[in-house]
Amino acid sequence: MARWNVTAVNDPDAFDRYRAGLADWYDTSGFSDADASRFFTEKTICQFGDFVLTRGRSIGQTLTRGPEQIRRSGLDGVTLLLDFGGLEGDADGLTVSGRPGTVHIRHQARLSAARLAAVDVLTITMPREAAPPWLMEPHLHGASIDSCPAIGRILINHISVLASTAPTMGLEQGINSIRAALILAEKAFRNSGRLSSNQTKAVYRSIRAAATQHIDRHLTESQLGIVHLTNAIGVSRATLFRAFSESGGINRHITHQRLQRARSALLERIGRNPSVAEIAHTHGFVSEAHFSRLFKLAYGTPPGAVRPLRTLPEPDFSGDIRYDLLLDWMKGGPD
Repeated sequence: MARWNVTAVNDPDAFDRYRAGLADWYDTSGFSDADASRFFTEKTICQFGDFVLTRGRSIGQTLTRGPEQIRRSGLDGVTLLLDFGGLEGDADGLTVSGRPGTVHIRHQARLSAARLAAVDVLTITMPREAAPPWLMEPHLHGASIDSCPAIGRILINHISVLASTAPTMGLEQGINSIRAALILAEKAFRNSGRLSSNQTKAVYRSIRAAATQHIDRHLTESQLGIVHLTNAIGVSRATLFRAFSESGGINRHITHQRLQRARSALLERIGRNPSVAEIAHTHGFVSEAHFSRLFKLAYGTPPGAVRPLRTLPEPDFSGDIRYDLLLDWMKGGPD
Protein backbone atom coordinates (compact mmCIF):
# COMPACT_ATOMS: atom_id res chain seq x y z
CA MET A 1 0.00 0.00 0.00
CA ALA A 2 1.12 3.55 -0.72
CA ARG A 3 -0.38 6.71 0.73
CA TRP A 4 0.36 10.42 0.64
CA ASN A 5 -1.21 13.73 1.59
CA VAL A 6 0.69 16.67 0.12
CA THR A 7 -0.30 20.35 0.09
CA ALA A 8 1.26 23.54 -1.18
CA VAL A 9 1.45 24.63 2.46
CA ASN A 10 3.93 21.92 3.45
CA ASP A 11 5.54 21.61 0.00
CA PRO A 12 5.74 24.77 -2.14
CA ASP A 13 6.63 22.62 -5.18
CA ALA A 14 3.68 20.24 -4.72
CA PHE A 15 1.69 21.60 -7.67
CA ASP A 16 4.58 21.29 -10.13
CA ARG A 17 5.59 17.87 -8.82
CA TYR A 18 2.03 16.64 -9.16
CA ARG A 19 1.77 17.70 -12.78
CA ALA A 20 5.20 16.26 -13.60
CA GLY A 21 4.34 12.98 -11.90
CA LEU A 22 1.17 12.62 -13.97
CA ALA A 23 2.69 13.76 -17.26
CA ASP A 24 3.06 10.26 -18.71
CA TRP A 25 -0.50 9.37 -17.73
CA TYR A 26 -2.48 12.58 -18.19
CA ASP A 27 -2.11 16.08 -19.43
CA THR A 28 -3.40 18.23 -16.59
CA SER A 29 -4.98 21.62 -17.35
CA GLY A 30 -7.83 23.93 -16.42
CA PHE A 31 -6.19 25.42 -13.33
CA SER A 32 -6.73 28.97 -12.12
CA ASP A 33 -3.93 31.36 -11.18
CA ALA A 34 -4.59 30.73 -7.50
CA ASP A 35 -4.58 26.95 -7.72
CA ALA A 36 -0.82 26.53 -7.23
CA SER A 37 -0.97 28.15 -3.80
CA ARG A 38 -4.04 26.22 -2.61
CA PHE A 39 -3.10 22.93 -4.22
CA PHE A 40 -3.41 19.59 -2.40
CA THR A 41 -3.40 15.93 -3.37
CA GLU A 42 -4.42 12.93 -1.27
CA LYS A 43 -3.93 9.40 -2.53
CA THR A 44 -4.23 5.85 -1.19
CA ILE A 45 -3.17 2.98 -3.45
CA CYS A 46 -3.75 -0.70 -2.69
CA GLN A 47 -2.66 -3.57 -4.92
CA PHE A 48 -4.35 -6.97 -4.92
CA GLY A 49 -2.67 -9.16 -7.51
CA ASP A 50 -3.46 -7.71 -10.95
CA PHE A 51 -5.95 -5.23 -9.49
CA VAL A 52 -5.07 -1.75 -8.25
CA LEU A 53 -7.55 0.21 -6.17
CA THR A 54 -7.06 3.91 -5.51
CA ARG A 55 -8.76 6.67 -3.54
CA GLY A 56 -7.85 10.17 -4.70
CA ARG A 57 -8.74 13.77 -3.90
CA SER A 58 -7.40 17.02 -5.30
CA ILE A 59 -8.44 20.40 -6.66
CA GLY A 60 -10.59 20.76 -9.79
CA GLN A 61 -8.83 20.13 -13.11
CA THR A 62 -9.07 18.62 -16.55
CA LEU A 63 -7.37 15.25 -17.14
CA THR A 64 -6.67 14.32 -20.75
CA ARG A 65 -5.27 11.11 -22.22
CA GLY A 66 -4.16 11.94 -25.73
CA PRO A 67 -2.03 9.92 -28.15
CA GLU A 68 1.19 11.06 -26.46
CA GLN A 69 0.05 10.01 -22.96
CA ILE A 70 -1.24 6.67 -24.25
CA ARG A 71 2.11 6.01 -25.93
CA ARG A 72 4.27 7.12 -23.02
CA SER A 73 2.30 5.31 -20.32
CA GLY A 74 2.15 2.02 -22.20
CA LEU A 75 -1.07 1.18 -20.38
CA ASP A 76 -3.55 -1.17 -22.01
CA GLY A 77 -6.26 -2.03 -19.59
CA VAL A 78 -9.45 -0.66 -18.10
CA THR A 79 -10.53 1.46 -15.16
CA LEU A 80 -13.78 1.51 -13.25
CA LEU A 81 -14.03 5.05 -11.88
CA LEU A 82 -16.50 6.08 -9.18
CA ASP A 83 -16.68 9.87 -9.23
CA PHE A 84 -18.15 11.78 -6.29
CA GLY A 85 -17.72 15.29 -7.69
CA GLY A 86 -19.39 15.15 -11.10
CA LEU A 87 -17.58 15.34 -14.44
CA GLU A 88 -17.96 16.28 -18.08
CA GLY A 89 -15.72 15.16 -20.87
CA ASP A 90 -15.06 13.08 -23.93
CA ALA A 91 -14.34 9.39 -24.54
CA ASP A 92 -12.83 8.88 -27.98
CA GLY A 93 -15.27 11.31 -29.58
CA LEU A 94 -18.25 10.45 -27.36
CA THR A 95 -19.46 13.29 -25.13
CA VAL A 96 -19.81 12.02 -21.58
CA SER A 97 -21.02 13.47 -18.32
CA GLY A 98 -22.02 12.23 -14.91
CA ARG A 99 -23.51 13.63 -11.76
CA PRO A 100 -21.83 12.97 -8.41
CA GLY A 101 -21.98 9.30 -7.51
CA THR A 102 -21.57 7.85 -11.01
CA VAL A 103 -19.45 4.90 -12.11
CA HIS A 104 -17.59 5.33 -15.42
CA ILE A 105 -15.63 2.93 -17.61
CA ARG A 106 -12.42 4.09 -19.29
CA HIS A 107 -10.20 2.02 -21.59
CA GLN A 108 -6.64 3.16 -21.03
CA ALA A 109 -5.48 2.68 -24.62
CA ARG A 110 -8.16 5.02 -26.00
CA LEU A 111 -8.54 8.78 -26.00
CA SER A 112 -10.38 10.43 -23.12
CA ALA A 113 -10.76 13.71 -21.29
CA ALA A 114 -12.59 14.65 -18.12
CA ARG A 115 -13.23 17.98 -16.45
CA LEU A 116 -13.73 17.54 -12.72
CA ALA A 117 -14.92 20.39 -10.55
CA ALA A 118 -13.06 18.64 -7.74
CA VAL A 119 -11.12 15.40 -7.90
CA ASP A 120 -12.89 12.98 -5.55
CA VAL A 121 -12.69 9.52 -7.07
CA LEU A 122 -12.31 5.81 -6.43
CA THR A 123 -10.78 3.66 -9.15
CA ILE A 124 -10.31 -0.04 -9.81
CA THR A 125 -7.76 -0.61 -12.58
CA MET A 126 -6.58 -3.82 -14.21
CA PRO A 127 -4.57 -4.82 -17.30
CA ARG A 128 -6.39 -6.16 -20.34
CA GLU A 129 -5.41 -9.75 -19.63
CA ALA A 130 -6.90 -9.61 -16.11
CA ALA A 131 -10.13 -7.86 -17.14
CA PRO A 132 -13.27 -9.88 -17.83
CA PRO A 133 -13.86 -9.89 -21.63
CA TRP A 134 -17.12 -7.97 -21.40
CA LEU A 135 -15.36 -5.01 -19.78
CA MET A 136 -13.09 -4.56 -22.81
CA GLU A 137 -15.96 -4.40 -25.32
CA PRO A 138 -15.28 -1.26 -27.42
CA HIS A 139 -18.68 0.34 -26.92
CA LEU A 140 -18.21 0.44 -23.13
CA HIS A 141 -15.41 3.02 -23.26
CA GLY A 142 -17.11 6.09 -21.81
CA ALA A 143 -20.14 4.21 -20.48
CA SER A 144 -21.51 5.23 -17.09
CA ILE A 145 -24.19 4.30 -14.59
CA ASP A 146 -25.49 6.22 -11.59
CA SER A 147 -27.53 5.28 -8.54
CA CYS A 148 -30.95 5.44 -10.20
CA PRO A 149 -31.24 1.72 -10.98
CA ALA A 150 -31.06 -0.56 -7.96
CA ILE A 151 -28.09 -2.44 -9.38
CA GLY A 152 -26.26 0.88 -9.74
CA ARG A 153 -26.80 1.66 -6.06
CA ILE A 154 -25.54 -1.78 -5.07
CA LEU A 155 -22.43 -1.38 -7.23
CA ILE A 156 -21.65 2.11 -5.90
CA ASN A 157 -22.11 1.03 -2.30
CA HIS A 158 -19.92 -2.02 -2.81
CA ILE A 159 -17.07 -0.03 -4.36
CA SER A 160 -17.32 2.66 -1.67
CA VAL A 161 -17.10 0.22 1.23
CA LEU A 162 -14.39 -1.76 -0.56
CA ALA A 163 -12.22 1.34 -0.95
CA SER A 164 -12.64 2.41 2.66
CA THR A 165 -11.58 -0.99 4.00
CA ALA A 166 -8.98 -1.97 1.38
CA PRO A 167 -5.97 -0.81 3.46
CA THR A 168 -6.76 -3.46 6.08
CA MET A 169 -7.53 -6.30 3.66
CA GLY A 170 -5.37 -9.27 2.87
CA LEU A 171 -4.62 -10.33 -0.69
CA GLU A 172 -7.37 -12.94 -0.95
CA GLN A 173 -9.98 -10.69 0.62
CA GLY A 174 -9.12 -7.85 -1.73
CA ILE A 175 -9.22 -10.01 -4.86
CA ASN A 176 -12.53 -11.61 -3.85
CA SER A 177 -14.12 -8.23 -3.14
CA ILE A 178 -12.96 -6.77 -6.46
CA ARG A 179 -14.20 -9.81 -8.36
CA ALA A 180 -17.57 -9.38 -6.69
CA ALA A 181 -17.56 -5.73 -7.82
CA LEU A 182 -16.86 -6.81 -11.40
CA ILE A 183 -19.79 -9.22 -11.36
CA LEU A 184 -22.06 -6.43 -10.16
CA ALA A 185 -20.60 -4.08 -12.75
CA GLU A 186 -21.29 -6.53 -15.57
CA LYS A 187 -24.96 -6.67 -14.68
CA ALA A 188 -25.15 -2.92 -14.18
CA PHE A 189 -23.55 -1.97 -17.50
CA ARG A 190 -24.73 -4.78 -19.74
CA ASN A 191 -28.26 -5.35 -18.52
CA SER A 192 -29.08 -2.80 -15.81
CA GLY A 193 -31.25 -5.49 -14.31
CA ARG A 194 -31.24 -8.15 -11.68
CA LEU A 195 -28.39 -10.58 -11.30
CA SER A 196 -28.92 -14.04 -12.68
CA SER A 197 -28.97 -16.93 -10.24
CA ASN A 198 -25.42 -17.96 -11.17
CA GLN A 199 -24.11 -14.39 -10.90
CA THR A 200 -25.75 -13.93 -7.51
CA LYS A 201 -24.27 -17.18 -6.25
CA ALA A 202 -20.82 -16.16 -7.49
CA VAL A 203 -21.00 -12.79 -5.71
CA TYR A 204 -22.20 -14.30 -2.46
CA ARG A 205 -19.70 -17.16 -2.68
CA SER A 206 -16.80 -14.70 -2.85
CA ILE A 207 -18.26 -12.66 0.00
CA ARG A 208 -18.74 -15.77 2.17
CA ALA A 209 -15.18 -16.88 1.48
CA ALA A 210 -13.76 -13.50 2.49
CA ALA A 211 -16.00 -13.27 5.56
CA THR A 212 -15.28 -16.83 6.71
CA GLN A 213 -11.54 -16.28 6.39
CA HIS A 214 -11.78 -13.10 8.45
CA ILE A 215 -14.01 -14.76 11.06
CA ASP A 216 -11.57 -17.62 11.52
CA ARG A 217 -8.73 -15.18 12.16
CA HIS A 218 -10.67 -13.01 14.61
CA LEU A 219 -13.07 -15.52 16.15
CA THR A 220 -11.93 -15.01 19.74
CA GLU A 221 -12.25 -11.22 19.59
CA SER A 222 -15.37 -9.91 21.34
CA GLN A 223 -15.82 -7.05 18.84
CA LEU A 224 -16.28 -9.48 15.94
CA GLY A 225 -19.74 -8.81 14.53
CA ILE A 226 -21.70 -7.23 11.71
CA VAL A 227 -20.05 -3.80 11.78
CA HIS A 228 -16.59 -5.31 12.15
CA LEU A 229 -17.16 -7.62 9.18
CA THR A 230 -18.72 -5.07 6.83
CA ASN A 231 -15.77 -2.77 7.42
CA ALA A 232 -13.24 -5.56 7.03
CA ILE A 233 -14.44 -7.15 3.79
CA GLY A 234 -15.97 -4.16 2.03
CA VAL A 235 -19.67 -4.99 1.72
CA SER A 236 -22.91 -3.56 3.05
CA ARG A 237 -24.89 -5.11 5.90
CA ALA A 238 -27.66 -6.19 3.55
CA THR A 239 -25.20 -7.92 1.21
CA LEU A 240 -23.50 -9.69 4.10
CA PHE A 241 -26.85 -10.91 5.45
CA ARG A 242 -27.89 -12.25 2.06
CA ALA A 243 -24.55 -14.02 1.57
CA PHE A 244 -25.16 -16.06 4.74
CA SER A 245 -28.93 -16.40 4.51
CA GLU A 246 -28.84 -20.05 3.40
CA SER A 247 -26.68 -21.03 6.38
CA GLY A 248 -28.91 -19.38 8.98
CA GLY A 249 -27.32 -15.95 9.09
CA ILE A 250 -23.96 -14.43 9.86
CA ASN A 251 -24.47 -14.19 13.63
CA ARG A 252 -25.44 -17.84 13.80
CA HIS A 253 -22.33 -18.76 11.83
CA ILE A 254 -20.07 -16.81 14.20
CA THR A 255 -21.74 -18.32 17.26
CA HIS A 256 -21.50 -21.84 15.84
CA GLN A 257 -17.78 -21.44 15.11
CA ARG A 258 -17.13 -20.02 18.59
CA LEU A 259 -19.03 -22.86 20.25
CA GLN A 260 -17.12 -25.48 18.29
CA ARG A 261 -13.79 -23.98 19.24
CA ALA A 262 -14.84 -23.54 22.87
CA ARG A 263 -16.00 -27.17 23.02
CA SER A 264 -12.59 -28.26 21.78
CA ALA A 265 -11.00 -26.20 24.53
CA LEU A 266 -13.24 -27.88 27.13
CA LEU A 267 -12.26 -31.32 25.87
CA GLU A 268 -8.58 -30.41 26.04
CA ARG A 269 -8.67 -29.14 29.62
CA ILE A 270 -6.48 -30.62 32.32
CA GLY A 271 -8.88 -31.18 35.15
CA ARG A 272 -10.89 -27.97 35.47
CA ASN A 273 -8.20 -25.72 34.11
CA PRO A 274 -8.94 -23.38 32.39
CA SER A 275 -12.32 -22.64 33.92
CA VAL A 276 -15.57 -22.37 31.98
CA ALA A 277 -15.54 -18.61 32.57
CA GLU A 278 -12.02 -18.31 31.15
CA ILE A 279 -12.95 -20.32 28.08
CA ALA A 280 -16.06 -18.22 27.56
CA HIS A 281 -14.06 -15.01 27.79
CA THR A 282 -11.23 -16.13 25.49
CA HIS A 283 -13.68 -17.31 22.82
CA GLY A 284 -15.56 -14.05 22.44
CA PHE A 285 -18.62 -14.64 24.63
CA VAL A 286 -19.85 -11.70 26.67
CA SER A 287 -20.26 -13.74 29.88
CA GLU A 288 -20.10 -17.24 31.31
CA ALA A 289 -23.90 -17.31 31.61
CA HIS A 290 -24.34 -16.33 27.97
CA PHE A 291 -21.85 -18.99 26.88
CA SER A 292 -23.43 -21.67 29.07
CA ARG A 293 -26.92 -20.99 27.75
CA LEU A 294 -25.84 -21.16 24.10
CA PHE A 295 -23.67 -24.21 24.71
CA LYS A 296 -26.52 -26.15 26.32
CA LEU A 297 -28.85 -25.23 23.47
CA ALA A 298 -26.30 -26.51 20.96
CA TYR A 299 -25.03 -29.65 22.72
CA GLY A 300 -27.73 -30.54 25.25
CA THR A 301 -25.42 -30.29 28.25
CA PRO A 302 -23.86 -27.40 30.16
CA PRO A 303 -20.18 -26.73 29.45
CA GLY A 304 -19.22 -27.57 33.02
CA ALA A 305 -20.43 -31.13 32.48
CA VAL A 306 -18.06 -31.75 29.57
CA ARG A 307 -15.40 -34.20 30.68
CA PRO A 308 -11.92 -33.61 29.31
CA LEU A 309 -10.63 -36.29 27.02
CA ARG A 310 -8.68 -38.79 29.07
CA THR A 311 -4.94 -38.61 28.47
CA LEU A 312 -3.78 -42.23 28.44
CA PRO A 313 -0.47 -43.05 30.10
CA GLU A 314 2.28 -44.20 27.84
CA PRO A 315 2.81 -47.97 28.05
CA ASP A 316 5.86 -49.08 30.01
CA PHE A 317 7.69 -51.67 27.96
CA SER A 318 10.51 -52.07 30.49
CA GLY A 319 8.77 -55.07 32.07
CA ASP A 320 6.39 -57.62 30.59
CA ILE A 321 5.22 -57.16 27.03
CA ARG A 322 1.59 -56.29 27.59
CA TYR A 323 -0.16 -56.15 24.22
CA ASP A 324 -3.34 -56.95 26.07
CA LEU A 325 -3.01 -53.73 28.05
CA LEU A 326 -2.11 -51.74 24.93
CA LEU A 327 -5.12 -53.15 23.08
CA ASP A 328 -7.35 -52.34 26.03
CA TRP A 329 -6.13 -48.73 26.04
CA MET A 330 -6.71 -48.45 22.30
CA LYS A 331 -10.27 -49.64 22.84
CA GLY A 332 -10.77 -47.07 25.59
CA GLY A 333 -10.94 -49.62 28.40
CA PRO A 334 -9.97 -49.09 32.06
CA ASP A 335 -6.47 -48.16 33.09
